[in-house]
Amino acid sequence: MSRASGTKEVRDNRKLAADHACAPPLTPKVAPWMAALLQQDQLIKTIVSTYGSPAHLLVTSEFKRNVEDLLSPLKERNVDGGLFFARKANKLPWFVSAAKEQGIGVDTASLTEVVETLELGVPAEKVVVTAIGKDDALVTKSIEAGCLIVIDNADELALIDSVARRLNKQARVGLRFSGFEVKERTVYSRFGFPAEDADALLASLAGEAASSSGNQNNLLSLEVLHAHIDRYDVGERACAGRYLLRIADRAAHYGHKVRGIDLGGGILMRYLESESQWKEFNKVLVDSVRGDHPPITYLSDGLGFYNVDGEVRGNADLYPSWNPISKERFIAAILDDTANGIEGVSGKPLHKELTDRGLRLFFEPGRALLDNAGVTLARVAFRKKDTLGSLLVGLNMNRFNLRPFRAEFCVDPFLVSCGEETKLVSATGSGPVLSCPDNASASLSALPDAADGAFLVGCLCSESDTIFRRRLKLEQTPNAGDIMFFVNTAGYLAHHLEVSTHGNPLPRNVLLDAESFQVIAATD
Repeated sequence: MSRASGTKEVRDNRKLAADHACAPPLTPKVAPWMAALLQQDQLIKTIVSTYGSPAHLLVTSEFKRNVEDLLSPLKERNVDGGLFFARKANKLPWFVSAAKEQGIGVDTASLTEVVETLELGVPAEKVVVTAIGKDDALVTKSIEAGCLIVIDNADELALIDSVARRLNKQARVGLRFSGFEVKERTVYSRFGFPAEDADALLASLAGEAASSSGNQNNLLSLEVLHAHIDRYDVGERACAGRYLLRIADRAAHYGHKVRGIDLGGGILMRYLESESQWKEFNKVLVDSVRGDHPPITYLSDGLGFYNVDGEVRGNADLYPSWNPISKERFIAAILDDTANGIEGVSGKPLHKELTDRGLRLFFEPGRALLDNAGVTLARVAFRKKDTLGSLLVGLNMNRFNLRPFRAEFCVDPFLVSCGEETKLVSATGSGPVLSCPDNASASLSALPDAADGAFLVGCLCSESDTIFRRRLKLEQTPNAGDIMFFVNTAGYLAHHLEVSTHGNPLPRNVLLDAESFQVIAATD
């Protein structure tokens, strides 16, 4: 890089820092137990002192409440079926035990998950194995135990058939399909067999059974038809259900005794209180990418949007943190759907199509079952001004300790402050901040004004280690030793992408009683 171009880049960056704005607030939805815990500032300090930073705090009472809520649309419409808890959404055994207590199944994605789920007492008939890239050891254990194995591709089919024959034991299987057509558009997925190949696949499986020699029966027992839909679209999910029902009809023609269909996970949940805040944030984000509003993110990250000659392109790489049909309402909308884009259907709601055939319906929620089930605490390690003049608040954590699949976790944190003055304000103006009077604050004279915004950053030796890319408007500048309180982190955020770096252990997890806040269990 030439001296001239380097000088221009520095000048542009300084202008970028000077011409900025805070992101609009995103007020979290707070469960009653979280609100009560926020009033326990000494307890919060003790937990962080005892278990380190970050610390993930969990309760199982919300999980049990979510089971009841998600099953209610099925019960109200007399649809037989159930739930499989997507174990990958949270690694802790406490929720597997809660699933067992509630009588639902568990969706597993690895040999480790299968073994632990069985050891925790979940019956094999309530364990489904949806892992991608299944190997011999996983398939062998699943068949020996009697778990249901969802087949994703032809190589898995060959492997499962081979292992079943080696063990001379019947394998309970499902077939996953994709490529459904809805409103003249193919729903993309990298998972499953093409729907157009269903008839040939069913015929092939039936042919193997017919050609089995002697008294040997076909060792693959087809029980369930499965779909994986990535988008949070009721119409797409209902469309997939219709296609699976058609495939089930064909399966019966070939002699297969399919007992139900499984529409996977991806059940919407809601993180935020306010629809208007969510709309405002998305509007301002787009305006800032277009150049009609000052940047609101770290180094003008568009969070999925980008600018091409003044035109905003791309899509927001964000979970729909506010949505109108979360959880049971999402499932109800799928069951009641009739306008699914498939020609020649009866026009009956999906739930009626299921009951008319005597088929069961299953879902595999993870995030939705973990709604309100956890929070994450992280200690403030430092405050500083970066080379662009922005205030950075460093936390004793890294971005993988609170990592969404998307570009940003769009929920504002709370601050448990340890300043001299006790007051109830919030980190971003959206809720309470607690303070405890036993830590003298350092001089803040050299720091930018918190009201002008701050970025939360982690402790990895990486320029990219930002906890949030949004510039947060803080009510006060945090002190070293203060604690950030992140709401609703149990589903995927806490564990799915966590890593141990710089020789540090993984964060500890603490199971609390949601009423007394007594510690029931903790990980090492």
